[in-house]
Amino acid sequence: MSNPDFGDTLESLADYYTDALTEFQPTGPIMIGGYCLGAVVALAMARNLRARGREVGPLIAIDGAPENIRTDLTPGNVRYWLELARNVPGWVAHGDLARQGSLRSLLASLAKNATVICKGAMGLKRGEKWGGGYALDGMMDLSIYPPAHRLFINRIFAALFDYVPERYPGEAVVYEAKTTHLMYVPQIGRIWRQFAARTEVVKILGTHIGIMRAPYVDSMARDLLARILGFFSSSTDKGGDPNHAVASSAIALALASAEPKIVSSTESRS
Repeated sequence: MSNPDFGDTLESLADYYTDALTEFQPTGPIMIGGYCLGAVVALAMARNLRARGREVGPLIAIDGAPENIRTDLTPGNVRYWLELARNVPGWVAHGDLARQGSLRSLLASLAKNATVICKGAMGLKRGEKWGGGYALDGMMDLSIYPPAHRLFINRIFAALFDYVPERYPGEAVVYEAKTTHLMYVPQIGRIWRQFAARTEVVKILGTHIGIMRAPYVDSMARDLLARILGFFSSSTDKGGDPNHAVASSAIALALASAEPKIVSSTESRS
């Protein structure tokens, strides 16, 4: 964090993490993924690893996508407003405010969504500041972090809006929360399919934060476990190092520590 330029571009961040990963595991197959902004960093890393000749398994993106990719589902499309309406019951049932059950949390959530509506009416993107530029401060509370960490987080967030991915030729598995913020339409899966044709979208019941917590996370963990084991078992059959499969199995088993209580739905492009 001492370097004030660290994280100013997604590409430089991906280079840094790819070098560290390669030093840790110089050879053999790799399966990589990330959550939220981390999904976009993982995308840049996967491209970097493939350019170095490494075998990269299905890229795992957990409810995160590049911001500079547009889909055909816009406010001028009737389907946009239908999906916006469909999102409301899920927001009420699975949003954090429903679990907290307090008037204060409800008012805070409504105020946040009112801000989103106002910014959208002025043509501002999510996270875009009134005076220009991008910052995460208006979307989440960063006061719990030291000043240097807050600057780093905002640098990465700004870099996300500057990053435009090229077409990704590999496989991608996108875990997408079925419920978004009140005034957002679920678009993550659609965005990935714009630049990664081999994308499979798995819808997970819950919200962006909720899908990482019990009981929502259980179905995702079970599905992810099967994919990790399948990829490394296949690599071992082709002559890969079985130790990679064993290590990955242990990691995957830790992820799936509970029986799934939620059934997810899978969409794949034919």
